[in-house]
Amino acid sequence: MRLYTADEMGRVDRAAQELGIAGRVLMERAGVGMARLALERFSPRRAVAVCGGGNNGGDGFVVARELHRAGVAVEVVAAKAEYRGDPEANLRVLRSLGVPVAGPEALESALSRADLVVDALLGTGFSGKVREREAGMIRRINASSAPVLAVDVPSGVDGSTGEVHGEAVRADLTVCAHAVKVGCVISPGREHAGDLAAVDIGIPPAAEVEPSVVLNDAASLAGLIPRTAEPAHKYSAGALLVVAGSRAMTGAAVMTVAGAQRAGCGIVFLVTAEGAAPLLDARLTEAIVEGAPEEGEGHMDEKALDAVLGRAGRASAVVVGPGIGVGEGGRRLVEGILREVEVPVLLDADAITNLSGSEALARREAPAVMTPHAGELGRLVGAGAREISASRLRYAREAARRQGCCVLLKGSDTIIVEGERTAVNPTGHVALATAGTGDVLSGVIGALLSRGMDAYDAARAGAWAHGRAARLWLEERGWPAESLVATDLLPYLPEAFAELLRARPEAGGPPHQQQGRG
Repeated sequence: MRLYTADEMGRVDRAAQELGIAGRVLMERAGVGMARLALERFSPRRAVAVCGGGNNGGDGFVVARELHRAGVAVEVVAAKAEYRGDPEANLRVLRSLGVPVAGPEALESALSRADLVVDALLGTGFSGKVREREAGMIRRINASSAPVLAVDVPSGVDGSTGEVHGEAVRADLTVCAHAVKVGCVISPGREHAGDLAAVDIGIPPAAEVEPSVVLNDAASLAGLIPRTAEPAHKYSAGALLVVAGSRAMTGAAVMTVAGAQRAGCGIVFLVTAEGAAPLLDARLTEAIVEGAPEEGEGHMDEKALDAVLGRAGRASAVVVGPGIGVGEGGRRLVEGILREVEVPVLLDADAITNLSGSEALARREAPAVMTPHAGELGRLVGAGAREISASRLRYAREAARRQGCCVLLKGSDTIIVEGERTAVNPTGHVALATAGTGDVLSGVIGALLSRGMDAYDAARAGAWAHGRAARLWLEERGWPAESLVATDLLPYLPEAFAELLRARPEAGGPPHQQQGRG
């Protein structure tokens, strides 16, 4: 599925028109396709189309006309008294057909009679805060009991970022013209969009542009997962060093190591707090466990660095952070690893928190991945978790730029950014909102790094397989999403990776480019 920002879609529209395809033709095809999906999904008897002043409103007029032709009793609420260009032409057709057209004052009455609302109020290019007049209309739409079909993007959602500043329509289905808009797959816009579909509007391949955000689907990952080839031994299949755990947090180390093993890592070393090492050594029978010096509360500190570096010489990647604790000693340990270790490093959990105010990651030249949730990223960039959640794409890109690394911002809409590359992962699920799933993800990505994958692609593939494992568990068990615990993912990771290994790239898609950092 192709994703476009508002600017990219505008460029595509203009390019198509320069090739001789009239704007009214594109609007016609969009509206006809959207009306078809409205009829298939909702089978409405009475509908109200709420239409704004731009081309989005014009699309809404076409949808209204097609619903009228199908026998639906349609009312149109037009936000403007006068229209121009293609929207005006389509509005004139509606009036000639006898479709009732009224102003915003008629909205509440029309909504009371409708069993479908077509939201064509604000278009893809909207950004910022909704004006009070439109905000009032949006509140009435959301208060209606009728399902809502949004045209291209729910009104009030920034189509390029997913940001919502004020009121926004909560749609049951969003139907996009030609390509799904980025704001419909990134939170909080994602939660307003409902189900997603895109309709063909006749854009020729010559008019397409390179998207700035890609959907992280199996086809885009096809052929990227390394396979172990003969002659093989455990080190050739990837050697991962995990620096995790403390006296009070042994589970984080267990899940990180187990995630790496299920992602195909040939050998895993674990350096952990010496007080936790005997328990972990007994539990992790396939890993090599070593205890390192700890401070009074059972957390590793900078004295553990020698043990880490001793093992790092045999590793092809390092994961550091799960359950190590926070504090000055932990900060110096993480900074020492970033400074001394030259293989790819993944930072998660406490390692990210320990780096608040530090320049160690930004100064690093070797590849690095960090996998924060909103709170952890907020501590790193000096913002609150609520601010991060409101502007996820912006902050993920800002952190990747500041730190010079690959950033994976966790969430149901996990965002992966490195340099100019950005991907949104669609396999996330609310079932993953439980303790320990992030530790499993760290192990999975660490394993892929150890097997030679580029940081950005390792993060993308790990996020996809991690989310897919959760969905496979849900499909097989049929249990509530809230019942999943982190270790439930482990038996399903191999099946998720098997799907990636069977995947085929999309026909005519661009070739994959491996781009490392330093």
